[in-house]
Formats: sequence, structure tokens, C-alpha cells
Amino acid sequence: MDELAQCYTPDLQIVIFQPDGSFTAFDYAQNMAFFQNLRDSGAAALNTAVKFYYAQRQGGTGYVSAMRRMDLGAGEQNILFTLMLRQEGGRWRVFREHAHIQAA
Repeated sequence: MDELAQCYTPDLQIVIFQPDGSFTAFDYAQNMAFFQNLRDSGAAALNTAVKFYYAQRQGGTGYVSAMRRMDLGAGEQNILFTLMLRQEGGRWRVFREHAHIQAA
């Protein structure tokens, strides 16, 4: 969990868009609690396969678009992620994440 925590900034905001147009927003604490609950419940590890579509740096901000197949609680689904990162203390950390769950 410590390594995961270093990937995100304390002001993290995540928005997950569902295929029906609804969305859910999470902050850093909620995101970390989600992963802690997965670990504590003995859930299977998340699928780590990823296909990167786009990555760019503009000044001190990085942008990444990638597709992953993950189970966020409703079975495995294709999810398109857009990550916004900033460099802090010599490492890139995610401060915004938009996840678009693809319709089946």
C-alpha cells in the first residue's frame, strides 16, 4: 500500500464514468480505502495488462491515455483511463484520473 500511495498526490481526484452516463467521484482517501478493502478481503489481484495510447509531457504536467481490463466490483470491463500527473520530488504522481468504462 505504501508503494501505491506514492503514485498519487494527496489532492487526487478520480472520476469514473459509467456506460449509462452516470459517474462517481473519489478522492485520495477513498481511493486508498478501496484498494485497502480489496487487499483485506483477499480479492484476486487486479489485471495488470495495459495498452498505452498516448503519453505527453507539457511543462510540469504529464498526460497518459491507456486501456485496461479491470474488475472494479462489477466483473472485468474495458476501461479507458486518462491520467494527469505532475512531477513532485523527482517522481511523477497522478493528481487527476478519469476512467471511462466501456459498454459491453
